[in-house]
Amino acid sequence: MKVGITGTTSGIGKHLKKHYSSAIEFNRNDGDINDVSLVYEKLKNCDIFINNAYHENCQSKLLDYFFNQWKDQHKKIITIGSSVCSYSPSGTGYEDYVDNKRELRQLHLDKVRLKTNCKSYLVNPGATDTPLVSDRMGKKLTTDDVVSIIEFILNQKIYIPEIYFYAE
Repeated sequence: MKVGITGTTSGIGKHLKKHYSSAIEFNRNDGDINDVSLVYEKLKNCDIFINNAYHENCQSKLLDYFFNQWKDQHKKIITIGSSVCSYSPSGTGYEDYVDNKRELRQLHLDKVRLKTNCKSYLVNPGATDTPLVSDRMGKKLTTDDVVSIIEFILNQKIYIPEIYFYAE
């Protein structure tokens, strides 16, 4: 099983890279993540694409592009969304992030409805201990928690298209 991952220099992606040590990575030093054909060219031979790197709406662009390329193949796309899709976060400064993650969720839902060989999974963690929320107080998931949920989803015989989870 070949795994491709975007954004492995910090946060969730860094821990994904530790877990999938032979994964093929696409990071800033590989080029502009908004150039979806460039990302696809590097990761197209993977069986699983983990769409992790967040930069504006690039995750939506990548999900759409990879899905359209892979729809007739038995491959999997796991996209790291956010629990902010299910509630209105308090505080300011996250409006663009929330809008982008909600757009991403809607695109994912559009893909799930299609009967294709390629499967799209949306993983929506609650606040996770990453640089994005380093100044936020309260309970947070660890990046290892997120990796564990991804591994759980991949090891099921049933298709789990979307999952939300939070720290207790």
